[in-house]
Amino acid sequence: MATTAQTIIEAAFRKAGINNPSSTDKLEAFESLNNMISSWGVEFLNHYTVRESLALTIGTAEYTIGPTGDLVTVRPLSLKGAYLQNSEGIDTPLDLIGDAGYSDISDKDYESTPSAVYFVPETPNAKVIFSCKPSSALTAYFSFEKNFTEFASLTTTFALPNEYKEALIYNLAIPIMEDRGVEVRQTVYETAKRTKEAIARLKAINEPPPELKFDFATYAPLNILIGD
Repeated sequence: MATTAQTIIEAAFRKAGINNPSSTDKLEAFESLNNMISSWGVEFLNHYTVRESLALTIGTAEYTIGPTGDLVTVRPLSLKGAYLQNSEGIDTPLDLIGDAGYSDISDKDYESTPSAVYFVPETPNAKVIFSCKPSSALTAYFSFEKNFTEFASLTTTFALPNEYKEALIYNLAIPIMEDRGVEVRQTVYETAKRTKEAIARLKAINEPPPELKFDFATYAPLNILIGD
């Protein structure tokens, strides 16, 4: 969901019991917010997943995703999943292909319903290329992995998952209260802790399990004749 630093800061002040923060208050909280985001970036490996959609144009297979793209948003690092939805609300899953898969498509000008999408992490905008040109009105839904970065200004629009927004609000309320010598209410502290832990759990769930590798060179062959 798109939000701004100012929206988060004003909500955090309300949680702290301050309804009319001054401009100076907001700037101080803005610094605290970005410091917290930088810390969380290291803690959560700088990545979060957000779902976004884009209405496709009939006959157009390539689209840019980023600050000046066809889909204006934070530039994604990678594409984790995607599907298409037609005008009747029917969903069609898309395979994710790489360089080799896209190169194997012999007729890239063919018009039909795409079955796959190729993600290209270009800068300043990333790019998605479908396996063929859409022949009907379709909406593409993407699950992008993005970099968790600081806010550039109070009014910068930022696409942020709801669970991050709530966590930022409650966790920012704590230093706001502490800086003013106000005792942190237990409900604020507990919600801040719970929402931050929820992000950590989501991150763990969305991460693929580590690949198990067996190094046969490390082990001697079993000799069943002598029991070694």
